[in-house]
Amino acid sequence: MKLVKALIAIAALLMVGCGDDGESGEDSPESNQTSAETTPAKTDSSAEGKPFTIADLSMDMLWVKPGTFEMGSPLGEAKRRYSETPHTVTLSRGFYLGKHEVTQSQWEKVMGSNPSRYKGGNRPVEKVSWTDVTSFCNKLTASERTAGRLPAGMAYQLPTEAQWEYACRAGTKTAFSFGDSLTSGQANISGGPRETTDVGKYPANGWGFHDMHGNVWEWCADWYGDYPTGGARDPVGPADGSFRVSRGGSWLFTALTARSAYRDRYLPADSYSSLGFRLSLRPASQ
Repeated sequence: MKLVKALIAIAALLMVGCGDDGESGEDSPESNQTSAETTPAKTDSSAEGKPFTIADLSMDMLWVKPGTFEMGSPLGEAKRRYSETPHTVTLSRGFYLGKHEVTQSQWEKVMGSNPSRYKGGNRPVEKVSWTDVTSFCNKLTASERTAGRLPAGMAYQLPTEAQWEYACRAGTKTAFSFGDSLTSGQANISGGPRETTDVGKYPANGWGFHDMHGNVWEWCADWYGDYPTGGARDPVGPADGSFRVSRGGSWLFTALTARSAYRDRYLPADSYSSLGFRLSLRPASQ
């Protein structure tokens, strides 16, 4: 019952904007870094949520508070791409995001099968299409709601592209959350094991998220399209399109593609051994 009350309180806070509208997202890492607990704690007067664990999946969810950041890459960033138009983004609502990429054991508990090429219960699930992933989100949402652990209006979903980059950057403005360079000792990229590895093997960024660079590409909710040239508030991407956004690079690609601003795209039906996802929790209408 405490779990339900806590999530209902969080849902209400998310719906009204969570307070910190317009404040800079460039906080010190400690201000947004959290560690998982077994159940959600009640939110405090600052409207920040608390980390919790989806018990049946042993999946840790970290709270990301609202803020403003520079999305895309600065014109002087090495090997930037034209699609990375720099623009100011404000996220007016906090959201939850998985501490790790979704693993094969977590996928199998919800979907009953494991399509991955590189088998391992604690490795990220891969060879899952955008369509497959949204089915996972819908099934998990339905089961958690039936179990009384999810209030009406809240849903497990993919993060938006803006939410993903905000969490990846963790307050930084550099090419990577670790600085302006990235090595195979910091992330599972080309030059490393040449296959997926267990989630959490590599260092977390300043807000506690692992494998935002490398391991597997991560699907985002958005259709792929051009960025706005001006500022944006709670962007969700184009209304339609042909490709869905993926982010973060993978074990198969170089550090260049793992940059915080780097954008890639796949058809919604595509599935590859370098492509997985990370889960978010936020209002269904968002």
